[in-house]
Amino acid sequence: MDFKRLSYFQWVVEEGSITAAAKRIPLAQPALTRQLQLLEDEVGTILLTRSRTGVRLTMAGRAFYRDTRKLLVEFEQAKRNAQRIADGQLGRLHLGVTVMHLWVPQITGLLNCFRERYPQVSLKVNSLLSAPQVEAIRREELDAGILYFPPDDENLCSYCLYEDHLVLVTSATSRLAKHPPKKLSELNNEEFIWFDRSATPAYHDKLIHAFQRANFTPHVVQEGTDNATMLCLVAAGMGCTVLPAMTMAGAPEGVVSHRISDLDMKLSLMLVWRRNSGLSAVQKLIEIAESRLLGAN
Repeated sequence: MDFKRLSYFQWVVEEGSITAAAKRIPLAQPALTRQLQLLEDEVGTILLTRSRTGVRLTMAGRAFYRDTRKLLVEFEQAKRNAQRIADGQLGRLHLGVTVMHLWVPQITGLLNCFRERYPQVSLKVNSLLSAPQVEAIRREELDAGILYFPPDDENLCSYCLYEDHLVLVTSATSRLAKHPPKKLSELNNEEFIWFDRSATPAYHDKLIHAFQRANFTPHVVQEGTDNATMLCLVAAGMGCTVLPAMTMAGAPEGVVSHRISDLDMKLSLMLVWRRNSGLSAVQKLIEIAESRLLGAN
């Protein structure tokens, strides 16, 4: 069914004559008459009776006019929706965020700003570690992710949202809190809380290399599945750990952090998405991130 032809039919009915409708469109009257004939042929019945004073709907024409009017309204809405999705104004954005960043001000501010500017875009946020986020983005289960150390992959794009650093995290009542070390090597005999490499291999390996450069070998007595769990274990007095500084925004009471001079590995928190995504909502998120970053400088 030709929607333009349906629109011509609607205009003829509303104007009450082919001549008036032809001027409104605008279209030559013979061409409009031909379009109406083709429409009636397609429907298989007479829709309009013609006279010198104008046109009148047949009984079949009245039903067809009523039903196609609804169809055209829905079609126009569908076009607007498609255009708004293409412009990033409507639709859905499925975003991954590393566990502890859900309440970090830089990230919550970014998401709140996106929500304010694009309220018609449904924002679904999944809390995942970096490695699972990358795999979910590749499988198109996530549109984008906020994570550390994305892989060198030509199919992925990234943008740096925030530069963070590492801190030593201890219980507020521990000896280390009262006498924090100046170098990592001073922690060689301390009970250390760590995480399994399988959770996020790239982050794990970079940390191990940083530890080796500082002559530090962690004495692991407890493992946590994510940063939140590790913080809770530290708060319970089960040892110390090393975490990104921004995770302290969600730290429980009784936990403190310390800067150490040779714990100097930079942590770039990246927005990552598929190169062939084509999703405008992702681009809108990037634009907001860039504007917020410029505004902070």
